[in-house]
Amino acid sequence: MKRIAFYLFWEREGIVDRYIPYCLDKLREHVEHIVVISNGPLSEDGRAALKSVSDEVWERENVGFDVWGYKEALEKFGFDRLADYDELILLNYTFFGPVYPFSEMFAKTDEWDVDFWGITEHAEVAPHHFAQGGVLPRHIQSHWLAVRKSLLGSAAFRRYWETMPMITSYEQSIDRHEARFAQHFEERGFRWRVVYPYTDFPSRNPVLDDVVELVAERCPIVKRRTFFHDPLYLSDHAIIGRDVISVLEQSSDYPVELIWENVARTMEPRVAATNFSLHRIFSDALEIDQTQLERARGMRALVAIHCYYEDMIDELMDYADRLPCEKHIVVTTDTKGKRTILDAALAERGVASYEVRVTESNAGRDVSAFLLGCADLLRDDDFDIVVKLHSKRSPQDGAVVGGWFKRHLFGNLLHSEHYAANVVNLFAEHPEIGMVIPPVIHIGFPTMGQAWYHNKQPAAKLCRSLGIATPLDKSTPVAAYGSMFIARPRALRTLVNAGLTWSDFENQPYGDGSLAHVLERLFTYSSLGAGMPVYTVQSTELASINYPFLEYKLQNFSQGLPGTVMQQRAHLDRLEAPPSLLRFTKSIVRTRFPGVARILHPAYAALRASYVRLRSGRAATKRNNA
Repeated sequence: MKRIAFYLFWEREGIVDRYIPYCLDKLREHVEHIVVISNGPLSEDGRAALKSVSDEVWERENVGFDVWGYKEALEKFGFDRLADYDELILLNYTFFGPVYPFSEMFAKTDEWDVDFWGITEHAEVAPHHFAQGGVLPRHIQSHWLAVRKSLLGSAAFRRYWETMPMITSYEQSIDRHEARFAQHFEERGFRWRVVYPYTDFPSRNPVLDDVVELVAERCPIVKRRTFFHDPLYLSDHAIIGRDVISVLEQSSDYPVELIWENVARTMEPRVAATNFSLHRIFSDALEIDQTQLERARGMRALVAIHCYYEDMIDELMDYADRLPCEKHIVVTTDTKGKRTILDAALAERGVASYEVRVTESNAGRDVSAFLLGCADLLRDDDFDIVVKLHSKRSPQDGAVVGGWFKRHLFGNLLHSEHYAANVVNLFAEHPEIGMVIPPVIHIGFPTMGQAWYHNKQPAAKLCRSLGIATPLDKSTPVAAYGSMFIARPRALRTLVNAGLTWSDFENQPYGDGSLAHVLERLFTYSSLGAGMPVYTVQSTELASINYPFLEYKLQNFSQGLPGTVMQQRAHLDRLEAPPSLLRFTKSIVRTRFPGVARILHPAYAALRASYVRLRSGRAATKRNNA
């Protein structure tokens, strides 16, 4: 067939990630003419990338959603010109693919005697909360809609688009186009089919709810929504995103790094990490084969150690020695006297390659020592990975809690020699990974659900200034709490090249809201903003300790709440927010007196928690008395 494709694209920053040119390049094998419609301005690089794989690139104002993008494109290209083609494909940027060759799909559809077709469909939903008449009809999903000449050249098709009203919401785009198109033309005598009908799968929406089965059936697309959809929904429906990637790795030649590049840069980190299980648990047994071990040994590591407590250097080096690969050790400290002690200790140990540096200031502690004191080494492309450690004692947290935090960090990064080899192999096996970190610390610390504390606003401001577009997590960020991690140097470059100086860290108390604490949470976002995903790693020993506590906490909060986890969340959301006066007072204090806000935060949190408990208790009483 002689085909033409209109590809609808939107991205807030106008950045075109590589999954899009890949898709259009593969589509070109089956399409004679490709027009890209961008709902908004493109970056210079993005425009160049699109022009390299298409015939025309149009930019328009972002109004009317994708529906008006297609409407204006049809009018601009002209219905008379469209008459030269056998098939028009309307598709968009909302999927990754082709994960299997488009040729397999076209071989089927070319045999069909239909007027229009799609890849996937959604079954009828009745009642439906926003559909006209209360029913969402069975429909072709709008990420791919192919229109044959019989419909393309009809007066009905032209009239459909000419009379399309302005679309002002996502709901309208569904109700007035996506869910309407198939029924509208079927009622006028036109015939249609989909490659993967919902009747072949257990759910009404296979492209999301049956994504693993759909990919196993060699569906050529994977929806981006799978990565950013509510994890509570995926949990309630037992949708395991990691299985999708496993199927692709086993049966597809699609470069999955294109997926992770876009996911890392554009999606809320904890949501994507949860939906696709970016968490690995390793034992102290060697879980890799000899070839993988040799590859891990062949890597070169920069081990950056900030040693404020100089008596901990041997302990820190014992951990560093667990790394399987060649190492250059750089130790930073704050006085010349400590440097003498550290230099002698490293020489006595016979460390092959090391240096000890005295920092210009101790303001910012290990964070400033790393980003400023080691900047030249972090820009060195000769290193494959960077391992950041420091002499953590946390005396402010007490011996027991502080000791647990230290055990949590070292025990999840460098638990043993074999464990460290397993972790380093992640970087060797997965070129897309930018950083690995321990999981969020939650035993001994109230981090779950509130770990931004006073750091979120300054973090958002710094991200804007650095061009990091990755959305900040709503509550507990995916972050290297305790600022120890393993990363590729490229994943850190945004922060290394941020133009920070020692004076930026001075005259700041080392606590929430300070630059050091903000940067502690942004190491991961530097990696994500560069399109490099972040994994959490955990040893079997610490996983066996953490999991029962997590399970107990969840069941403790869930008891007494109704239904599934989504229903429980909805129930909590219905509880009224704290009184408006309390919210207003907090906002004023936080803006004008940030130091006072930090002091009062525990009291505010306690008041808010008491209010929620009171509301929940009243609701429970009403239920019991009903």
